[in-house]
Amino acid sequence: MKPIASTGMSTGQLQQASTTDPQEAHRKTLRAAVSLLCIEAGFQASEKMPIETLTEMMQSILTELARSSKAYAELAGRTNPFLGDVTLAMVDMGLKVHSLPRYAKRPGSNKSVLATPVQVVQPQMPKALHAGEHLPHPSYIPDHMPPFPDTHTYIKTPTVHQVSTVYEEVREKAASQKRDVERALTRFIAKTGDVHGLFRDDPTAFPLIACKRSTQPYLSALISKDQSFEDLETHTDTGRGATASLGSESIDNPYLRPVRLLRAKKRKQ
Repeated sequence: MKPIASTGMSTGQLQQASTTDPQEAHRKTLRAAVSLLCIEAGFQASEKMPIETLTEMMQSILTELARSSKAYAELAGRTNPFLGDVTLAMVDMGLKVHSLPRYAKRPGSNKSVLATPVQVVQPQMPKALHAGEHLPHPSYIPDHMPPFPDTHTYIKTPTVHQVSTVYEEVREKAASQKRDVERALTRFIAKTGDVHGLFRDDPTAFPLIACKRSTQPYLSALISKDQSFEDLETHTDTGRGATASLGSESIDNPYLRPVRLLRAKKRKQ
């Protein structure tokens, strides 16, 4: 590798505050350590991709070293690994253990010290709103028990609206409901049927329901519309035809079966 002049990562940028995510914080610290090792090797700048590649290689080595050290500790019946477990893990990975003291005692001019990462202050969670004062525990309740809730917890609040029985209010409510129903029906008919606009410029404003003209308007006043006899006769004829078409055996209800007349037996003379 040779030095590359590009927009790389400086030491000051690596020492800035980290994020609240632990994994990202560890990754930033490891990236800063790799960058310092590159500076010790004589590099002045580097692109982001080589730094990320070296950081991934360093993270893989440390992860495998920690896993192997834990395996040796569990093999010996311990939960925490010792220096001997780490040494055996490094030997298995092919690392040179004897070169570590010499690397630790290298001259100070080539040694770079990693700055202490800035500790992020955790944001305080907002406290719950308390109304009133907490009641003290009676003598028969131990002090280690949780305190009583706020005083507003014991306030009785009706969840059902009480219906008024005053005659004037009932009549006024019934009249307003009737007026709302009539207004809603009028608007529905005005939107779905023919209407006349009160203003020519805007026919949608104040629509009037169009009256349907009839050639014989007086018939509606003479003929009663309370009961339609034509529909009743048609329904009766249809019901009779359907009943006649069905056989007496197909009807399970005995009250709906047609009447059977008994045949009179002829007497023999």
